[in-house]
Amino acid sequence: MISRRTGIAYNDAACEEEHHPVTEAQRQRIGWIGIVIGAALFTFGVFAAHFTGLSETNNVGQEIYPHIPRCAWFESDACWVIPITSKLIAFLGSQIALAAFVFGWIWKRPTTWAQATIGAFLFTLEMIILLGIVANEWLGLTQGTLAWTEQKILVTIPEWLVLNNKVHISFGVLKDIIVAGYSTTVLIVIAVGAYQLQERSKKADQPKPLVFSSYGRPITKDER
Repeated sequence: MISRRTGIAYNDAACEEEHHPVTEAQRQRIGWIGIVIGAALFTFGVFAAHFTGLSETNNVGQEIYPHIPRCAWFESDACWVIPITSKLIAFLGSQIALAAFVFGWIWKRPTTWAQATIGAFLFTLEMIILLGIVANEWLGLTQGTLAWTEQKILVTIPEWLVLNNKVHISFGVLKDIIVAGYSTTVLIVIAVGAYQLQERSKKADQPKPLVFSSYGRPITKDER
């Protein structure tokens, strides 16, 4: 007599059937769509940031591209909202394009030397964008357009808290605190994310469960 079993065995096919994975063609189609959208946003953002960041007149006083707005309606002296918004659009486009490429051709695929090389290049490019370009744009905005200097006082600490001494916190200090906090946060997120991805990869390598039939025989993908 065959005994009934209700335990679990391991079979990849059954688990794949339950989760309905994205096919290779669908994955690459999504990747191409994301790359095209990201490239379009990046191109638009770069050109918009360039032309909206130009001076309104040249060296001899002639207007340069008068039909292109430089300032938002609520800005008076320093005009930075439109150029920075354009740069954020370019940044968003770059992230969409990189994420689409990773999803379409690297994510959850067998790792080869070629894919590892491309992945390392994309990771380096992402770090240059996050830790180099973004931080540099922030410093350029605050030091130049917004004039967050050491001479521009943000807040003065009450003298009774600092033994009757005059202690000021300048906008320059705030600028440095923000950029240092941003860089530290990015590094922590990257380290934690890399660890989580590694742990997830280890779990994915383990055999996946399959429910037995009432007669104790594993149910295959074709029988489901």
